[in-house]
Amino acid sequence: MIGRFACPGSYRELISSRETLLCLLGGVLAAVSWIASLSGAPAWLAAALALTGAAINGLPIVKGAVEGLLEKQVNVDELVSIALVASVMQGEYLSAAIVACIMKAGSLVEGFLSDAARRSIKALAAVTPDTATIVEPGGRERTVPAAEVRVGQQLRVRPGERIPVDAVILSGITAVDESSITGEPLPRSCTTGEKVLAGTMNYNGVIVVEAQRVGEDTTIGKVVRLVEEAEAHNPKAARLVDNYARWFTPVVLACAAAARAISGETSRAVAVLIAGCPCALLMAAPTAAVAAVGRAARAGIIVRGGQALEKVAAATLVLFDKTGTLTYGRPELDEVLPVPGMAAERLLALAAGAEGGGTHPIARAIVAGAEARSITPAAAEGAFTEVGVGVRATVDGHAVEVCGVTAEVEAELAEHAPGLVQPLAALRSRGATALLVRVDAAPAGLLAVTDTLRPGARASVSGLRAAGLAHAGMLSGDHETSAARIAAEAGIDYWRAGLKPADKLSAIRTQQQSGATVIFVGDGINDAPALTGADVGVAMGGAGTDVALETADVALTHDDIGRLPFLVRLSRRAISLIKINIGLGVLFNALSILGSGYGLLSPVMASVFHNVGSVIVVISSASLAFFDDGEPGQPACPAPAAGGKAA
Repeated sequence: MIGRFACPGSYRELISSRETLLCLLGGVLAAVSWIASLSGAPAWLAAALALTGAAINGLPIVKGAVEGLLEKQVNVDELVSIALVASVMQGEYLSAAIVACIMKAGSLVEGFLSDAARRSIKALAAVTPDTATIVEPGGRERTVPAAEVRVGQQLRVRPGERIPVDAVILSGITAVDESSITGEPLPRSCTTGEKVLAGTMNYNGVIVVEAQRVGEDTTIGKVVRLVEEAEAHNPKAARLVDNYARWFTPVVLACAAAARAISGETSRAVAVLIAGCPCALLMAAPTAAVAAVGRAARAGIIVRGGQALEKVAAATLVLFDKTGTLTYGRPELDEVLPVPGMAAERLLALAAGAEGGGTHPIARAIVAGAEARSITPAAAEGAFTEVGVGVRATVDGHAVEVCGVTAEVEAELAEHAPGLVQPLAALRSRGATALLVRVDAAPAGLLAVTDTLRPGARASVSGLRAAGLAHAGMLSGDHETSAARIAAEAGIDYWRAGLKPADKLSAIRTQQQSGATVIFVGDGINDAPALTGADVGVAMGGAGTDVALETADVALTHDDIGRLPFLVRLSRRAISLIKINIGLGVLFNALSILGSGYGLLSPVMASVFHNVGSVIVVISSASLAFFDDGEPGQPACPAPAAGGKAA
């Protein structure tokens, strides 16, 4: 029982009325037994009361120990059980009753405190409505359980209702209260085309949305799953605890036997058995990890467990993708440059047709640019996207390609379309991203798109430096001029341009080989290799693709990279607390075993001392729930290796 409570992953309803009442009943019987013994009542009555109290609180502990042995799992229940049985066999019924009551009460208190983070995260799931209003073809509405909503269905959400799924607004203007997900206290104005999250409150407008993620795939669903992951993937610092747990039972038994042999007092051996229970040590890592994950979730950061926290805490370098990560993610088409004989409208119609099914921000910009110019994209077939290269499709019977401008493309233009060489140079000089459109394998023109820096990008970079990461870098697939402009605006001192997905991964490997612990922040499918290869992959949860989110260790629910400095500080505090908790656990165990062995602690005092240590450790972990995101940073780290500018 005690051992079960020592691991947060095994909690059920700890503070149930039945368990609490039984604990109190056992304690009352022990108190009445003590009073009866002092008042001259018959000895058998005092013994019976104490033995009943010991049975009420002690038998569940003994049962847990037996079940653990049958499952070949040794935990602290065995030590407490032996101590209780030894007390009863020695006729010390009152001591057995008091010890059992204190251990049971202590486990309940530990459970209440440790479960706080879990309850706060589960509360997120509770804000998701039970029903949803589906808008069927023809405008008819139908109310169904939220669990039955499917991707692609349209829903109507009225003022004062919570949004049942992650969705995109099809019509309507409103303000959405996202405080339950992102921690942002002010409602966010939302209009057509913007994404909204399940569990957030629709403030003041009627909106029609299209479901994009439902059930466990929603942001809230992923956050709830993180609780189990946080408990299952403890930091490496917890390995000390795991190793300790393998041998603590035989060592404590040996200490108890030595105390009995040297002193001749069974009570000392009983006290050593009780004092040796390493509950505080076993709870050190999981309680801190769960509390930190819960605090991060309230700040709009999804973290995949304690190991991810530890890696973030150890990071020395952060590398950003550019488009959709450092930049706002919504580039705009601002220039169309066809070759002679090709009309600009025709060029854009073909390109928009090829990019019509694309999800990359640049693909969306081309399609949106065509719509803004009242140009209907041409019909496309067989569209194929080659990650990091471009898109190919058959459009109006022509083979159309849209790709980035590389050195090979420049050579091609110089040979086959020299009239585009000077315009290309002009586009690059102002930091625009140029795209080549080929029609039937021949250059047909250039498209220029521009992107803007996210409002929180520069603050994030400076905040990361203040938090201890002296250098921030950027790995971009875009051309040198555009990458240089964004790097300068963001305050980034290390960057590389013109990189394909494999090149980004190679750049990360180079930094890791030089000793850096790398955080990579990205959003798209082409970032998946880098997100996986980095020590910590951070995906943009709003604009990011499903592939990026599944391969990342951390996700930002609203693409707020300004939260990264807070994540670094929180992770460092969590890992520090875990180490402190482990130290406290070892200290309490050592002191209580020594004190019990020397006869300074009675079995009752040993149980009190044991539970005080556990509660202190849990309170230490729970403090992470109130971690302030305005905490100052820490000393800077070394510069990245192979520093430089563009590739």
